[in-house]
Amino acid sequence: MLETENNTILEKSNEKTEMVSVPFKSNFSVWDRSDYSDTTCGEYPIFTLTMEGNGNIAHMGTITTVFTFCVDTSTGAYWGTEATFVAANGDKLYAIIPTGQIVPNEELNATYYQTKFNDEMTFIGGTGRFEGAEGTAWTHAYVHDPSSLEDEWRTDFFSSGTLKLKKGNK
Repeated sequence: MLETENNTILEKSNEKTEMVSVPFKSNFSVWDRSDYSDTTCGEYPIFTLTMEGNGNIAHMGTITTVFTFCVDTSTGAYWGTEATFVAANGDKLYAIIPTGQIVPNEELNATYYQTKFNDEMTFIGGTGRFEGAEGTAWTHAYVHDPSSLEDEWRTDFFSSGTLKLKKGNK
């Protein structure tokens, strides 16, 4: 027990929350749903983007997702990314990507995916079984810039890493 200056007695807990590491593996896509009149991040060529999508994540199943971030289209730099992944039961997992860089894709799949990025995503909690979640994953993201109006622009993620959950929240 601790005693404060005004003699209030407080219970001191030595109980630590045990975390369990599980693999984070995902396969999802996002599409541009931005309001290009939003100047929160700055003026042209800087934009505030909102990307919405769906797919699958291990330990979540089928998900929907929303990413918001700032991007400088003249350099490919992006920052301030906040992501929310929502499982079918409503549980949410939150992540951030402080900064990143979109670069030309020089891999074999470059004819379909013209640019890519592979920046670290940090998990910062959530709701339900993802409350207190921690960990990191690499984005492994590829941007498809359509060559025709029939083919919609999108980013495909094949992310992997480690997700730490409170024991019992697997």
